[in-house]
Amino acid sequence: MNDPAVEGPQRLFTYDFTVLTLAAAFGFCNIAVFYGLASWLERIGVDPAWRGAVIAAEPLAALLARPVLSARLTPRHALALARISMAGMGVALPCYQFAHGVPALLAVRILHGLSFVCLVSSVMTLLARAVPPRLAGRAFGYFSLSSLVPYALMPPLTEWLLPRVGGEAQAYAWTALLVLPALALMLPLSASLGPSALSGEECRPPSRGDILSNLGRLPIQLLLGSNLLVFAATTQVFFFMKPYALSLGLADPGLFFTLSTAASIAVRVLAGSFYDRLPRRAAATLAMLALGACMASFLPAGGGALFFVLAGAYGLCLGVALPLLNAAMFLESEPRLRGMNMNLMLFMMDAGYVLGPLAGGALVAGAGGYGALFAVSAASALAGAAMLAPLAVRELRERRGGRHAP
Repeated sequence: MNDPAVEGPQRLFTYDFTVLTLAAAFGFCNIAVFYGLASWLERIGVDPAWRGAVIAAEPLAALLARPVLSARLTPRHALALARISMAGMGVALPCYQFAHGVPALLAVRILHGLSFVCLVSSVMTLLARAVPPRLAGRAFGYFSLSSLVPYALMPPLTEWLLPRVGGEAQAYAWTALLVLPALALMLPLSASLGPSALSGEECRPPSRGDILSNLGRLPIQLLLGSNLLVFAATTQVFFFMKPYALSLGLADPGLFFTLSTAASIAVRVLAGSFYDRLPRRAAATLAMLALGACMASFLPAGGGALFFVLAGAYGLCLGVALPLLNAAMFLESEPRLRGMNMNLMLFMMDAGYVLGPLAGGALVAGAGGYGALFAVSAASALAGAAMLAPLAVRELRERRGGRHAP
């Protein structure tokens, strides 16, 4: 079967790739603003037993919807769905002001989650057509900036905004304005990514046999499992780092996110050109091992300078591991199933965003506290590295034999 990405122009920053990356960035701004959600829920009096569930409701909605989207969503409908879902996020964000009590909060989080999952799944389906395979590592490194830049900017911006607008719920409502430039950016894509620009094969969803055969392949299973574990680990850090930093008496808890995300951005920008020269799977494995070591060190580091050094190291590890995991999945996939498999990687991310807060809430509330939280996070990252290791070993053997793995 011909690979449309190979037949097309072998340059990365096409109009389509650039616009999809920027549109995704605006969408992620509407998620990154929730870095302090656990603290806000505590302040408005939500029972501790329900805080983890409210946090997890948004990714849980995505988790349940993603399998259907992965199997049925094709480029034919992806652009229209991306526009509709972006508008849905714009509706959900102001609703946090009016969500009083757990049932209302759960309803808003679910609406928000469904809108977000449709947006990201649609963008990923379209992106699978825009990435040249020989530039896959660099492409996913740069595309991942669409999620990283918001996580660097939104925490300090929100901290500045909070006293000026009256609180978190109002800040969430103001963030809804970011859907407007995102919608404007997607308007011109109809000519190249709309239904009229697609072949019949691109409009056909995978059959049941295609899906089962794909999921039966060991490399696909290992990559999906590794992705699940690394996101289960990192979401615990994301949602519970602010309360931990406040417990240490740090005046600016958002600084952890700024440093870690800035380091992650820097390594992707400065070292991105090397991502397609490295043994991708081996480099990702080493980065995940180092990630686990950083997580295990957060508690003994306390609130001193070492804590912020670890924040930078944590970001560097993520900046290497996550793009190369996605590049490996892209290259392990059959061309016509790339969109589906990239969305399955997002499904594993969703699962991590559900498991991480649920486990984190239980661990922090239990006798182990933050020590148990960081220990479990570190163990999850190390287990993810162990799952990826067989693919890394295969890759290194092929390189020693004079044959480069894709």
